Amino acid sequence: MTFRFSSRTIFGAAALLSLGASLAVAQDTTRTRSQRRIPVSKEAPGEVVRVDTLMIYRTDTLTQLRVDTVRRTVVRVDTVTKFPPPMRLVGGWYFGLAGGVSEPAGALFTPNSGGPSGQAQVGYQPAYSWWGGRLDVNYTHPGEDSRFSGFESDAQIWNTSLNLKLQAPWFSRIMGGFGHFALYGIGGFTWTAFRNLPMRIDNPFNSDVPLFLVGNCSNNNIVTTQQIRTINGNQLIVNNLNNDNSVCNGWHSRGGWNAGGGASLSWRRTELFIESRVIAFNPSNAPQARQIPTVFGINFY
Repeated sequence: MTFRFSSRTIFGAAALLSLGASLAVAQDTTRTRSQRRIPVSKEAPGEVVRVDTLMIYRTDTLTQLRVDTVRRTVVRVDTVTKFPPPMRLVGGWYFGLAGGVSEPAGALFTPNSGGPSGQAQVGYQPAYSWWGGRLDVNYTHPGEDSRFSGFESDAQIWNTSLNLKLQAPWFSRIMGGFGHFALYGIGGFTWTAFRNLPMRIDNPFNSDVPLFLVGNCSNNNIVTTQQIRTINGNQLIVNNLNNDNSVCNGWHSRGGWNAGGGASLSWRRTELFIESRVIAFNPSNAPQARQIPTVFGINFY
């Protein structure tokens, strides 16, 4: 047998039970009720009043955590340029060597050609002074001209010069920190010794016609027509060529001068230079004889 309960059945039973309980309470007359009233009044004198001091504390437990995820990259650019310390300009005593080529000019021009030249020098140049001095010795071996080669014999020239040197300071910093650059002029007295050096001399018979002295004499003050030869269209006097018994044999010397200039580049105690000069002397009965040596050299302080 199956009992089915629906929601209506349950609610109906509950309502009936509630109604029955109410009726039973209303019909209960046996309960005794007290006739004494309980006095209600304010606090009696001397009674301690209790006061509750409730304190409310508030604690914030909220914690804020901030994380920045932006990364800042700082690039530092130094705009200050560091330069090397200035180089100290050296000065004082120095010595050196040089070499190059020497070209003939004046009385030496026609019968000679260019030849090698060597030089040794010693001098004094204060570091911050315009003026200095130098003593140098220059050797030149002139080349032979083809028209006179049959009458020449190993010409040689030695020049000893005592010079003043004027060095201009205006361009000393043109090379920056690499070195000190300088332009200079040089000149002074020169003593020239030569041997077997052909040259042009004065023609006493016709000044418009060149006359050349070939041999080992420094001059020929007495010229006669019998001494003059015409070779390859040139008038020559061949005088004591390689004649060891002649009074003209050996070295001959004359005083003269030199002047020129150059440029130098120095660092620490070393100096490189290039210069060109005119070295001149005056043979008797002849135009001025000149040499133009151009040399490249090195000095050590």
